[in-house]
Amino acid sequence: MTDTHLHIHPVAALHIRDADAADEPFFAALYRSTRPDLLGMLADRRYIDGLVATQRQAQIAHYRARHPEARYRVLVLDGEPAGRLVTADADGALRVVDIAVMPSARGRGVASETLRRLQGQAEREGRALTLAVRADNHGARRLYAALGFTSGEGGDHAVLQLRWRPGAHPVQSGSLLDEGLAP
Repeated sequence: MTDTHLHIHPVAALHIRDADAADEPFFAALYRSTRPDLLGMLADRRYIDGLVATQRQAQIAHYRARHPEARYRVLVLDGEPAGRLVTADADGALRVVDIAVMPSARGRGVASETLRRLQGQAEREGRALTLAVRADNHGARRLYAALGFTSGEGGDHAVLQLRWRPGAHPVQSGSLLDEGLAP
């Protein structure tokens, strides 16, 4: 599918809050939901569970090493945790280190609304919004293209670096500043 014109509507019931220690079980379940490659392995369930846990710990260590100042937030839809957002300041830009949405909340505008709010914040601050996406994640790439992200510097054949610049695409939403969560 090559259509980059997604129908993106604001999600009024989306709230974004800072994460705390009580969110760890949700984050573990969310990470698990993003790893069908591991969950589908033909191996003992205990081995797979250990592998998923090890991979999650590696991700946490990587984020902390690369972005020690990163902010971790919970995306809450209709009063229930629906996703996670990790942002950091990087090279003068606002960096989306990670955004992940539970399968039950996908397709409901959670990621697009979150990104539009970040675009609004970046626009007010006069800086770019950057992120990385796996080249084989076609759904996310369509979303990012629809929101005005273009190829940035760096990246490789497996992971693409994308950038959104203020004025590049209209922003039609609230912002993280509206919720008192700006970095």
